[in-house]
Amino acid sequence: MSSKNPQIRKRAAPIQRLSGALIDQIAAGEVVERPASVVKELVENALDADSSRIRVDLRNGGRDWIAVADDGWGMSPEDARLCLERHATSKIAAVDDLARIATYGFRGEALAAIASVSRLRLRSRPREATEATEIQVEAGVIRDQRTVGGPPGTRIEVADLFSGVPARRKFLKTATTEWGHISDWLARAALSLPSIHFDVQRDDRPAFSWPATDDPLERIAAVISEADAAAFTPVSREAGGVTLEGFVSRPERHRSTTAGIYLYVNRRPVRDRVLQHALVEIYRDLLPRGRFPAAVLFLDIPPEQVDVNVHPAKWEVRFADPRGIHELVRHGVRDAVAARRWLAVEEPSAAAGSARSESSARPNQARDAGSNDWVFAEAADPADRAGAQIAMDSAGFRFEAFRTGQAEGETSAPVRFADLRLLGQLLSTYLVLETKDQLLLIDQHAGHERVLFERLRAEWLERGIESQGLLTPTTLRVEPVPLAALIECRESVARLGFDFEPFGDATVAIRSIPALLAGRDPGPLVHNLAEELAAAGDAADALRAGSRNLDAADRVFASLACHSARRRGDVLSPEEQRALLDAMDAIPWAPCCPHGRPVAVPFELAEIERRFSRR
Repeated sequence: MSSKNPQIRKRAAPIQRLSGALIDQIAAGEVVERPASVVKELVENALDADSSRIRVDLRNGGRDWIAVADDGWGMSPEDARLCLERHATSKIAAVDDLARIATYGFRGEALAAIASVSRLRLRSRPREATEATEIQVEAGVIRDQRTVGGPPGTRIEVADLFSGVPARRKFLKTATTEWGHISDWLARAALSLPSIHFDVQRDDRPAFSWPATDDPLERIAAVISEADAAAFTPVSREAGGVTLEGFVSRPERHRSTTAGIYLYVNRRPVRDRVLQHALVEIYRDLLPRGRFPAAVLFLDIPPEQVDVNVHPAKWEVRFADPRGIHELVRHGVRDAVAARRWLAVEEPSAAAGSARSESSARPNQARDAGSNDWVFAEAADPADRAGAQIAMDSAGFRFEAFRTGQAEGETSAPVRFADLRLLGQLLSTYLVLETKDQLLLIDQHAGHERVLFERLRAEWLERGIESQGLLTPTTLRVEPVPLAALIECRESVARLGFDFEPFGDATVAIRSIPALLAGRDPGPLVHNLAEELAAAGDAADALRAGSRNLDAADRVFASLACHSARRRGDVLSPEEQRALLDAMDAIPWAPCCPHGRPVAVPFELAEIERRFSRR
């Protein structure tokens, strides 16, 4: 068998210089991945030009037309022409400048690369000038330059992206999907610079308007949601000239994906594993498995301590001291979380009197003595695989202990929970049952979550999930990328029992939800569903195909079940407690909830008697 590479021709072609057009298209392949890449480069240039107002206009998800206008410095006729050439920039001049980059754009190939795969028109006027310069470019070739009127600042229009490169254009997604990527990046930019006014138009209609503000939480409320802003707690830490500022979510508000995490280095949006790991690590024992915090964190670091030139689109960075950065973020987030009391003292009514006031205050006074007053179930071993198949010994016990009393060696089904003696509810969290020689605690949330999960999955596989209409449609604001995923999978979502209508560019009107989940707040259900679909294309594909895929479609059911199940702290009536046990007996037994937390934990009579010195 030949060891030669079949891709290598027998006779090599002579080495030659690439043409300028080919060089530009190679650069475009690195810089211009999709319309969102164009928006990113143009907005970054506007920010570097000291703009206070930026307007973005789009048509057909940016596939047909993109325009970005700013009120920044503007450019002279000479600079306007020069900025369209390869590696022409005002932001670096010497090799040493690469070690201390403090601007968004700096490579100097963005405009040339964009112009090489589109029709581009640039109009720019310096603040001190009375006239503007307009340049038109097609496929990288300047076709016209003239003097025109116009306001101070720069406006760049990009039409027919990739029209001359069919192989690239066919890989663009639908207008809805491309809009989702664009609006996601614009949201990230707006969060980092609340002092900049942003206006966004989509298909000649207003999409977003984010007025300038001095209050970062006000910008967060406008861009993400008021509910998220209200659930944030501030983070502030400094060490060695590096500063961390921002906000993280309280433990009771969490998400099914990391989509709510916004990270910045020197105000530049990044996707950095060091920062994200340090953040998520603090919440590992505070949140259920598979749930993630929300955060908006800004790391300000001397430019010479970070390399922002490791990714063509500048999404990634490399720290000179990653361990030190990890520790700074971890300690900053830890202190922010520990500084707040998450369990509020319930305000007593006037009729309850002072006795009730004292009794309700004492348990919380005890918690005040320590920083960790948010009570969670013990975290499962991170090495375990989440899902229904987790072995029970990973939780420290085996379910084989639950049998109906046959002699050793005989086979039998697991015990029926409804046949056991129900002693009641413990701490509004656990059902307490008595067996022949054991005390059994059932986590009401994990048990109910398993029941809903199995029912949703069974209905979906059999005929699609039955829906129930809402008396009044509920409106819900959804982030751009999850919203795009939700709309893309609308038919599949309908089979899950959800009916909705897009209501503007960032909102949906929910008309029905699965009948099985009737009575639940539809907003969080749809929001979690949208995040699951956005996070995993395989989940959406599995839903469309109607296939049984434990690692894909089941994540959607697990998320819906988790958000719909009775929670820790819910007081259940005796009838509701019995109903839950009956429901657990009616589904295929699984020892854990879909996210891997135990449903039931036994306490042996022998151990109890030993603790009371009876053995």
